[in-house]
Amino acid sequence: MTVLSPAGNLKPLRFMKFLRTIDAPPPQRTVVESRVLRGRTNIFALWLVLGALSFIGLTAQPALAREVTLEDNSLLVAFDSHSGALTRMEDKIEHWTIERRPNLGISFRLFAPLPDRRWNPVLGQKQRAVEVKKLSPQQIHLKWENLASESDGVIPLALTADVTLTNGVLRFAATLANNSPLTVETIDYPYFGDFNPPSRSTTNMVARTMRRGNPGDLISEEIYPHFANAKGYWGVFWPTKNLESDQSPFCLIQAPNEGLYVQVDAAGQPYRLQYIFEQHPGVVSSITQLVPQEDEIGGKPVHLEFRACHFVFAPPHSTTTLAPIVLRCYQGDWHAGAELYKQWRSTLANQPSK
Repeated sequence: MTVLSPAGNLKPLRFMKFLRTIDAPPPQRTVVESRVLRGRTNIFALWLVLGALSFIGLTAQPALAREVTLEDNSLLVAFDSHSGALTRMEDKIEHWTIERRPNLGISFRLFAPLPDRRWNPVLGQKQRAVEVKKLSPQQIHLKWENLASESDGVIPLALTADVTLTNGVLRFAATLANNSPLTVETIDYPYFGDFNPPSRSTTNMVARTMRRGNPGDLISEEIYPHFANAKGYWGVFWPTKNLESDQSPFCLIQAPNEGLYVQVDAAGQPYRLQYIFEQHPGVVSSITQLVPQEDEIGGKPVHLEFRACHFVFAPPHSTTTLAPIVLRCYQGDWHAGAELYKQWRSTLANQPSK
């Protein structure tokens, strides 16, 4: 038999030897050789299994721990058991998922400037809670301590918080123990990392605060689907709105037929407090100011952050109690939200003077 090789040469003998090699039975191995071969095969198979398990562990391991939840007939709120971040919140009556994506949840943020460097934030995303404990069906206790800062390593600070849910009213109370030589200027708490409108396609959402302390005269700032930057582009990383609480102890985050009522639960203002909104990673255009409709754009998550910023200026080696923040959902337009404030004010008026 003669065939033409790819190189164009006639090599009949070499090809016949190749055929005999294919048809030949497998070589006989001794018992020792067979055992060694089987051992090597088993080791290789075990290596493949362990490698696959390691890959699965790296890729499929959840970034979040289990959730600790508070729930009643009106509201559901959940916190991550490792970080203490607020990961989910839902208005059960209107089926409004307010905090939607757990991976964007945030616990808190604070600033402790250094003598020679003011940029020294403590980011809640980089902290691990030492305690996230459900004390009762209505209360969760959280604690963070020895906090890692961005510019000065670990700072001896301890932040504790108690979150309670009673008849649809969610209350955040927190205390800072500053055992450091630094002044803690601001604390952002509570903190929503992924605040969502009731419907992405049809909802218009605005933030409303009182003008000159009059609950019948509210200032309106659109936050969805348009978000205008209220700060100079040179002073912020993302489009930002800061609404003051000195003339308005409450802020309404208002959709067409429902809203979220946010209130400073204190008879007087113990310090300056702002309601802050940040649109990440930005808007489609500075001209249209439209918020991107996708969950991601350019590989970055699209999300609205909302937080209460307490300007506490806690001095070194001190303990500071934050003004409690109350949240509750309501049905209707802004009149329904303002009515909640009037009801709260009436309870203060009925309290006996000290």
